[in-house]
Amino acid sequence: MIIDMHVHLIGMREENGCLIGKKLLRGPAYHILTRALGLDGVPREKLDDAYADRLIAWAKLSELDGLGILAFDGVYDSSGKLDAQRTQFLVGNDYCLEVGERSPLLFPICSINPMREDAIDELERVVEAGTIAIKMLPNSQGFDPGDEAFKAFWQKMADLGVPLLSHTSFEHTIPPIDQAYGKPERLRLPLEQGVTVIAAHCAGAGTAHPFREDFDTWHGMLEEHENLWGDISAMASISRYQYIHRVLASELACERVVMGSDFPVPANPIVFLRQLGWAEVRRLSKIENPFARNAAIFRALGVSEEIMKRGAALLGLA
Repeated sequence: MIIDMHVHLIGMREENGCLIGKKLLRGPAYHILTRALGLDGVPREKLDDAYADRLIAWAKLSELDGLGILAFDGVYDSSGKLDAQRTQFLVGNDYCLEVGERSPLLFPICSINPMREDAIDELERVVEAGTIAIKMLPNSQGFDPGDEAFKAFWQKMADLGVPLLSHTSFEHTIPPIDQAYGKPERLRLPLEQGVTVIAAHCAGAGTAHPFREDFDTWHGMLEEHENLWGDISAMASISRYQYIHRVLASELACERVVMGSDFPVPANPIVFLRQLGWAEVRRLSKIENPFARNAAIFRALGVSEEIMKRGAALLGLA
Protein backbone atom coordinates (compact mmCIF):
# COMPACT_ATOMS: atom_id res chain seq x y z
CA MET A 1 0.00 0.00 0.00
CA ILE A 2 1.06 3.56 -0.69
CA ILE A 3 -0.23 5.98 1.93
CA ASP A 4 0.24 9.73 1.98
CA MET A 5 0.32 9.97 5.75
CA HIS A 6 0.49 13.75 6.09
CA VAL A 7 -2.66 15.39 4.71
CA HIS A 8 -4.21 18.23 6.67
CA LEU A 9 -7.94 18.26 7.21
CA ILE A 10 -9.38 21.76 7.17
CA GLY A 11 -12.63 22.81 8.79
CA MET A 12 -14.29 26.05 9.78
CA ARG A 13 -17.68 25.17 11.24
CA GLU A 14 -17.86 25.21 15.03
CA GLU A 15 -20.51 22.50 15.02
CA ASN A 16 -17.84 20.27 13.46
CA GLY A 17 -15.46 21.11 16.29
CA CYS A 18 -13.37 23.26 13.97
CA LEU A 19 -11.94 26.76 14.10
CA ILE A 20 -9.74 29.05 12.03
CA GLY A 21 -8.62 32.10 13.99
CA LYS A 22 -8.84 35.67 12.81
CA LYS A 23 -5.09 35.92 12.22
CA LEU A 24 -5.23 33.10 9.67
CA LEU A 25 -8.47 34.23 8.06
CA ARG A 26 -7.20 37.77 7.58
CA GLY A 27 -3.78 36.72 6.37
CA PRO A 28 -2.87 35.75 2.80
CA ALA A 29 -2.48 32.01 3.48
CA TYR A 30 -6.23 31.31 3.68
CA HIS A 31 -7.05 33.09 0.41
CA ILE A 32 -4.06 31.63 -1.43
CA LEU A 33 -4.96 28.10 -0.38
CA THR A 34 -8.67 28.33 -1.20
CA ARG A 35 -7.85 29.75 -4.61
CA ALA A 36 -5.23 27.06 -5.28
CA LEU A 37 -7.69 24.33 -4.28
CA GLY A 38 -10.36 25.68 -6.60
CA LEU A 39 -12.52 26.55 -3.59
CA ASP A 40 -12.29 30.32 -3.90
CA GLY A 41 -15.81 31.67 -3.69
CA VAL A 42 -17.24 28.64 -1.88
CA PRO A 43 -19.30 29.94 1.08
CA ARG A 44 -17.50 29.39 4.35
CA GLU A 45 -20.38 27.35 5.75
CA LYS A 46 -19.91 24.88 2.88
CA LEU A 47 -16.11 24.85 2.81
CA ASP A 48 -15.70 21.88 5.19
CA ASP A 49 -17.66 19.46 3.00
CA ALA A 50 -16.22 20.87 -0.22
CA TYR A 51 -12.68 20.31 1.03
CA ALA A 52 -13.41 16.76 2.23
CA ASP A 53 -15.09 15.92 -1.09
CA ARG A 54 -12.06 17.22 -2.96
CA LEU A 55 -9.73 14.99 -0.91
CA ILE A 56 -11.80 11.91 -1.67
CA ALA A 57 -12.01 12.70 -5.39
CA TRP A 58 -8.27 13.26 -5.73
CA ALA A 59 -7.48 10.13 -3.71
CA LYS A 60 -9.69 8.02 -6.01
CA LEU A 61 -7.99 9.41 -9.10
CA SER A 62 -4.45 8.83 -7.84
CA GLU A 63 -2.36 5.69 -7.49
CA LEU A 64 -2.46 6.04 -3.70
CA ASP A 65 -4.18 3.51 -1.50
CA GLY A 66 -5.13 6.12 1.05
CA LEU A 67 -4.57 9.43 2.82
CA GLY A 68 -3.80 9.95 6.48
CA ILE A 69 -6.02 12.94 7.33
CA LEU A 70 -4.92 15.03 10.29
CA ALA A 71 -6.99 16.52 13.08
CA PHE A 72 -5.48 19.41 15.01
CA ASP A 73 -5.98 20.05 18.73
CA GLY A 74 -5.93 23.51 20.26
CA VAL A 75 -4.00 25.40 22.92
CA TYR A 76 -4.73 24.63 26.58
CA ASP A 77 -4.19 26.62 29.75
CA SER A 78 -2.43 25.44 32.90
CA SER A 79 -5.67 23.93 34.23
CA GLY A 80 -6.10 21.77 31.15
CA LYS A 81 -8.96 23.79 29.63
CA LEU A 82 -9.09 24.83 25.98
CA ASP A 83 -7.72 28.37 25.58
CA ALA A 84 -9.96 29.72 22.82
CA GLN A 85 -8.16 33.07 22.74
CA ARG A 86 -4.78 31.55 21.87
CA THR A 87 -6.10 28.76 19.62
CA GLN A 88 -5.72 29.82 16.00
CA PHE A 89 -6.50 26.51 14.30
CA LEU A 90 -8.63 23.60 15.48
CA VAL A 91 -9.90 20.49 13.72
CA GLY A 92 -11.78 18.27 16.14
CA ASN A 93 -11.16 14.56 16.56
CA ASP A 94 -14.81 13.65 16.11
CA TYR A 95 -14.89 15.51 12.80
CA CYS A 96 -11.69 13.79 11.67
CA LEU A 97 -13.14 10.38 12.56
CA GLU A 98 -16.43 11.21 10.82
CA VAL A 99 -14.71 12.34 7.61
CA GLY A 100 -12.64 9.16 7.73
CA GLU A 101 -15.86 7.15 7.56
CA ARG A 102 -16.83 8.80 4.28
CA SER A 103 -14.31 6.82 2.24
CA PRO A 104 -12.12 3.72 2.68
CA LEU A 105 -9.30 5.86 1.25
CA LEU A 106 -9.28 8.21 4.26
CA PHE A 107 -7.53 7.15 7.47
CA PRO A 108 -8.06 9.40 10.52
CA ILE A 109 -5.09 10.66 12.50
CA CYS A 110 -6.46 12.36 15.59
CA SER A 111 -4.69 15.09 17.55
CA ILE A 112 -4.25 15.44 21.32
CA ASN A 113 -2.50 18.18 23.22
CA PRO A 114 -1.15 16.38 26.31
CA MET A 115 -1.88 19.50 28.37
CA ARG A 116 -5.63 18.89 28.19
CA GLU A 117 -7.11 17.57 31.43
CA ASP A 118 -8.61 14.50 29.75
CA ALA A 119 -5.61 13.73 27.54
CA ILE A 120 -5.27 10.04 28.45
CA ASP A 121 -9.04 9.43 28.32
CA GLU A 122 -9.19 11.11 24.91
CA LEU A 123 -6.26 9.01 23.74
CA GLU A 124 -7.99 5.79 24.71
CA ARG A 125 -11.24 6.97 23.10
CA VAL A 126 -9.81 7.86 19.69
CA VAL A 127 -7.66 4.74 19.53
CA GLU A 128 -10.78 2.68 20.18
CA ALA A 129 -12.58 4.72 17.50
CA GLY A 130 -9.94 3.91 14.88
CA THR A 131 -7.25 6.58 14.73
CA ILE A 132 -4.07 5.18 13.18
CA ALA A 133 -1.73 7.69 14.85
CA ILE A 134 -1.70 10.89 16.92
CA LYS A 135 -0.69 14.22 15.38
CA MET A 136 0.92 17.08 17.33
CA LEU A 137 2.45 20.45 16.56
CA PRO A 138 4.09 21.48 19.84
CA ASN A 139 5.29 24.87 18.52
CA SER A 140 1.73 26.08 17.92
CA GLN A 141 -0.11 23.99 20.50
CA GLY A 142 2.10 25.45 23.22
CA PHE A 143 3.60 22.46 25.03
CA ASP A 144 7.03 20.95 25.53
CA PRO A 145 7.08 17.22 24.59
CA GLY A 146 10.02 16.76 26.95
CA ASP A 147 8.10 17.93 30.02
CA GLU A 148 8.13 15.17 32.65
CA ALA A 149 4.49 16.01 33.40
CA PHE A 150 3.56 14.18 30.19
CA LYS A 151 5.45 10.96 30.96
CA ALA A 152 2.28 9.01 31.81
CA PHE A 153 0.69 10.13 28.55
CA TRP A 154 3.67 8.87 26.54
CA GLN A 155 3.63 5.60 28.45
CA LYS A 156 -0.04 5.13 27.58
CA MET A 157 0.71 5.81 23.90
CA ALA A 158 3.44 3.18 23.98
CA ASP A 159 1.14 0.70 25.72
CA LEU A 160 -1.55 1.24 23.09
CA GLY A 161 0.97 0.94 20.26
CA VAL A 162 -0.19 4.13 18.55
CA PRO A 163 2.51 6.10 16.68
CA LEU A 164 3.14 9.82 17.17
CA LEU A 165 3.44 12.11 14.15
CA SER A 166 4.98 15.28 15.52
CA HIS A 167 6.01 18.42 13.69
CA THR A 168 9.71 19.14 14.16
CA SER A 169 11.79 22.30 13.73
CA PHE A 170 10.26 25.64 12.71
CA GLU A 171 6.56 26.09 12.01
CA HIS A 172 5.65 28.51 9.22
CA THR A 173 1.85 28.45 8.92
CA ILE A 174 0.04 28.09 12.25
CA PRO A 175 1.14 30.98 14.52
CA PRO A 176 3.75 29.54 16.91
CA ILE A 177 3.80 30.00 20.66
CA ASP A 178 7.35 28.74 21.13
CA GLN A 179 9.46 27.49 18.22
CA ALA A 180 11.85 25.74 20.63
CA TYR A 181 9.13 23.15 21.33
CA GLY A 182 9.69 21.81 17.82
CA LYS A 183 13.31 20.86 18.43
CA PRO A 184 13.76 17.13 17.73
CA GLU A 185 15.64 16.64 21.00
CA ARG A 186 12.41 17.54 22.83
CA LEU A 187 11.09 14.16 21.63
CA ARG A 188 13.56 12.13 23.69
CA LEU A 189 11.05 11.59 26.50
CA PRO A 190 8.35 9.91 24.36
CA LEU A 191 11.07 7.95 22.57
CA GLU A 192 12.45 6.71 25.88
CA GLN A 193 8.94 5.61 26.91
CA GLY A 194 8.79 3.42 23.79
CA VAL A 195 6.58 5.55 21.54
CA THR A 196 7.10 5.15 17.81
CA VAL A 197 7.83 8.74 16.80
CA ILE A 198 7.65 10.08 13.24
CA ALA A 199 9.37 13.45 13.02
CA ALA A 200 7.51 15.42 10.37
CA HIS A 201 9.80 16.98 7.75
CA CYS A 202 12.79 15.15 9.33
CA ALA A 203 13.28 18.31 11.40
CA GLY A 204 14.12 20.38 8.35
CA ALA A 205 14.01 24.02 9.43
CA GLY A 206 12.76 25.17 6.03
CA THR A 207 13.78 27.55 3.30
CA ALA A 208 13.06 30.55 5.53
CA HIS A 209 15.62 29.46 8.16
CA PRO A 210 18.84 28.63 6.30
CA PHE A 211 21.15 29.35 9.25
CA ARG A 212 19.25 27.61 12.08
CA GLU A 213 19.19 23.90 11.39
CA ASP A 214 17.72 20.84 13.16
CA PHE A 215 18.02 18.17 10.47
CA ASP A 216 21.42 16.98 11.67
CA THR A 217 20.12 16.59 15.22
CA TRP A 218 17.29 14.37 13.96
CA HIS A 219 19.71 12.38 11.82
CA GLY A 220 22.03 11.83 14.76
CA MET A 221 19.12 10.70 16.92
CA LEU A 222 18.29 7.92 14.44
CA GLU A 223 21.36 6.05 15.67
CA GLU A 224 20.26 6.42 19.30
CA HIS A 225 16.58 5.55 18.92
CA GLU A 226 15.36 2.68 16.76
CA ASN A 227 11.79 3.89 17.24
CA LEU A 228 12.50 7.29 15.64
CA TRP A 229 11.46 7.90 12.03
CA GLY A 230 10.86 10.87 9.78
CA ASP A 231 8.51 11.84 6.99
CA ILE A 232 9.42 13.60 3.77
CA SER A 233 6.30 15.75 3.71
CA ALA A 234 6.65 19.21 2.13
CA MET A 235 9.96 18.15 0.55
CA ALA A 236 8.45 18.51 -2.91
CA SER A 237 7.52 22.13 -2.18
CA ILE A 238 9.38 25.40 -2.00
CA SER A 239 9.13 25.41 1.80
CA ARG A 240 11.45 22.41 2.38
CA TYR A 241 12.61 21.15 -1.03
CA GLN A 242 16.31 21.09 -0.12
CA TYR A 243 15.88 18.33 2.47
CA ILE A 244 14.88 15.57 0.07
CA HIS A 245 18.44 15.62 -1.27
CA ARG A 246 19.86 15.30 2.24
CA VAL A 247 17.58 12.37 2.96
CA LEU A 248 18.45 10.57 -0.27
CA ALA A 249 22.17 11.12 0.34
CA SER A 250 21.99 9.19 3.64
CA GLU A 251 21.53 5.43 3.70
CA LEU A 252 20.39 5.62 7.31
CA ALA A 253 17.79 8.29 6.58
CA CYS A 254 16.47 6.35 3.58
CA GLU A 255 15.89 3.38 5.87
CA ARG A 256 13.87 5.45 8.34
CA VAL A 257 11.58 7.77 6.39
CA VAL A 258 8.01 7.50 5.14
CA MET A 259 6.13 9.37 2.42
CA GLY A 260 3.79 12.32 2.94
CA SER A 261 2.83 15.52 1.16
CA ASP A 262 1.82 18.08 3.82
CA PHE A 263 -1.16 18.89 1.60
CA PRO A 264 -2.53 21.53 1.03
CA VAL A 265 1.06 22.78 0.82
CA PRO A 266 1.54 22.61 -2.98
CA ALA A 267 4.07 20.27 -4.55
CA ASN A 268 5.98 22.25 -7.19
CA PRO A 269 8.49 20.58 -9.53
CA ILE A 270 10.01 23.90 -10.63
CA VAL A 271 12.19 23.95 -7.51
CA PHE A 272 13.99 20.88 -8.91
CA LEU A 273 14.67 22.36 -12.33
CA ARG A 274 18.44 21.96 -11.98
CA GLN A 275 18.13 18.27 -11.12
CA LEU A 276 15.28 17.29 -13.46
CA GLY A 277 15.52 19.61 -16.48
CA TRP A 278 12.80 21.52 -18.30
CA ALA A 279 11.16 18.58 -20.04
CA GLU A 280 10.60 16.64 -16.81
CA VAL A 281 9.47 19.73 -14.92
CA ARG A 282 6.89 20.45 -17.64
CA ARG A 283 5.65 16.87 -17.52
CA LEU A 284 5.27 16.91 -13.76
CA SER A 285 3.64 20.34 -13.77
CA LYS A 286 0.86 19.04 -16.00
CA ILE A 287 -0.27 16.55 -13.35
CA GLU A 288 -3.32 18.29 -11.91
CA ASN A 289 -3.99 15.83 -9.09
CA PRO A 290 -1.87 17.15 -6.17
CA PHE A 291 -1.34 13.73 -4.57
CA ALA A 292 -0.33 12.17 -7.87
CA ARG A 293 1.98 15.13 -8.58
CA ASN A 294 3.66 14.86 -5.18
CA ALA A 295 4.29 11.13 -5.66
CA ALA A 296 5.54 11.63 -9.22
CA ILE A 297 8.01 14.31 -8.14
CA PHE A 298 9.42 12.05 -5.43
CA ARG A 299 9.81 9.18 -7.88
CA ALA A 300 11.52 11.44 -10.41
CA LEU A 301 14.01 12.46 -7.72
CA GLY A 302 14.80 8.84 -6.88
CA VAL A 303 12.61 8.13 -3.86
CA SER A 304 12.37 4.33 -3.68
CA GLU A 305 9.24 2.21 -3.69
CA GLU A 306 10.25 0.99 -0.25
CA ILE A 307 9.97 4.54 1.09
CA MET A 308 6.70 5.09 -0.75
CA LYS A 309 5.14 1.99 0.84
CA ARG A 310 6.78 2.01 4.27
CA GLY A 311 4.23 4.29 5.93
CA ALA A 312 1.43 1.77 5.56
CA ALA A 313 3.44 -0.87 7.39
CA LEU A 314 4.56 1.54 10.10
CA LEU A 315 0.94 2.54 10.72
CA GLY A 316 -0.30 -1.05 10.76
CA LEU A 317 -2.23 -0.76 7.49
CA ALA A 318 -0.26 -3.07 5.21
